[in-house]
Amino acid sequence: QTSTAQKALELFRTHVSDPAALAGSKAHPALVAAVPVKMIILKCRSLEGGEASCADLKSDVAYMLNRNDDPERLEVSYLSYFDAALSTRCAEACLCLARITDSNSQEASKSELIKEGLKCLEVSINTLTNEDGTIVNSIAHSYYSQILSELESLNALV
Repeated sequence: QTSTAQKALELFRTHVSDPAALAGSKAHPALVAAVPVKMIILKCRSLEGGEASCADLKSDVAYMLNRNDDPERLEVSYLSYFDAALSTRCAEACLCLARITDSNSQEASKSELIKEGLKCLEVSINTLTNEDGTIVNSIAHSYYSQILSELESLNALV
């Protein structure tokens, strides 16, 4: 039986990921940056509760820990299209990967993913608040707050 997360992954791959790959450099930079991160989130969600482990997502862990994109450059564009900061989405991908990382055999990766997620959220808060502390986008800020809370909770357990 296919889970909702697996169906979402299939639909995202069919209607977003594959077309973006075909478009190549013609695709909007925010979409190009978003696709691999969203794919990681959807893969993790589809594996939750299953037999799979982070070993199945080794390349995704490496991608998130060694990203060479520049989320800050795309933050405002991503925020206007998706009501979320790209850096918050990156933090969610780190959170999802850290949750399914075996804490015994891959402790370093789990810890590194949590640190990377928290680092991403430092970029997010700068995007989501003005200098006077007012919130730029309440939906995106709510999402940011949820991911921050979950990463901090997970960090306390490591």
